[in-house]
Amino acid sequence: MAKPTIRDTLLVLAVCTLDVLFFSTFGGDLGQLGDGDLSSLGLLGYAALGCVALLWRRHAPAAVFGALLLHSVLGTLLVSGYQPVLGLLVALYSVGAHAPRRFAWLIAPATGSFAVVAANEAWLRRDESNPVTTLVGLTLFYALLSTGVWALGLLAGRSRRRLADSEQRRLGEARAAVDAERQRISRELHDIVAHAVTVMVLQAAGARKVLRADPERAADALTQVEELGRQAMSELRRMLAVQGLAGHGHSGPDGAEAEHQLGLDDLSALMERVRATGVPVELVVEGRPQPVDPSVGLAAYRTVQESLTNVAKHAGGAATVTLRWSEGLRVQVTNAAPVQRPGISATLSTGHGLLGLRERVAVVGGRLDAGPTDSGGFQVTALLPAGR
Repeated sequence: MAKPTIRDTLLVLAVCTLDVLFFSTFGGDLGQLGDGDLSSLGLLGYAALGCVALLWRRHAPAAVFGALLLHSVLGTLLVSGYQPVLGLLVALYSVGAHAPRRFAWLIAPATGSFAVVAANEAWLRRDESNPVTTLVGLTLFYALLSTGVWALGLLAGRSRRRLADSEQRRLGEARAAVDAERQRISRELHDIVAHAVTVMVLQAAGARKVLRADPERAADALTQVEELGRQAMSELRRMLAVQGLAGHGHSGPDGAEAEHQLGLDDLSALMERVRATGVPVELVVEGRPQPVDPSVGLAAYRTVQESLTNVAKHAGGAATVTLRWSEGLRVQVTNAAPVQRPGISATLSTGHGLLGLRERVAVVGGRLDAGPTDSGGFQVTALLPAGR
């Protein structure tokens, strides 16, 4: 159970003080009380005994109410010169504010306790007024008071819970936004690094095989590795610049590349790099090209890039890239049946490329389908919106 707070302690001191001052003979005479009065010290001790339970009113409101109810009844009946009222009211407020709604029935015993207080006071004032009138009036007053205090606590509890729920929703939305951003960055990193590393490894492996027999061809392959590495670094700088993680104010060629967002115009260069690894790639364009949003262009580029990367890693057969323009843009990458067993390039697979690609396409309002063809190859199709 949580420890009481300083605020709870100050509340207990205030309730105990006011209860003794206004509802006991320590602060004012309630009537003729006979010779059996407790001393002022004993009265204060009994008052403090009940009020101490309020320290746990937030964490066990029903139990605290039960303790204060017993304290109030016993105090009224057995302790001369003391009628506990405020502690029970605070406990009843706590039931409304911190206990489930099923504890609303506790208003009834609270009203009964206050009826005892009303009867005691009516008896003490029997010489000043009609005891029946006093009893009925005080009973109605305490009934309305207890109901109002409980309702006030209920409203306060609802408001507090509403604020807590709102804060939880805000935190949940913030966490979801952070997770979505992390996933987006993860997809970007995968698309950039997986393609670059795959082509670089294939080019380096090819250069190693022909290094002695054909040094010129090996040099060309290593040049491709260098250029691809530079492009991957430029893409990484662009992504980091968008995230605000890279320096601002780039100038020169690197800065220009960092500002460039990949799209449909970059497909030719992408296919040339894949062809350089020994994978035949053909581009087919059907229909009249239309303008697309940069995000759609990037999604189309990543679709072709991921598909061709998988062809280079796993299949090695010829691939066909089809751009079909109609009401939207249909990007389709089809490769023939594998002509080689997966070798060193297969170890480069992360296994999450198509999953991330499907999410990327969905974000721009498209749909991605992927699966084997009847001829033993594989086909990836992305349906993307066209027009700005």
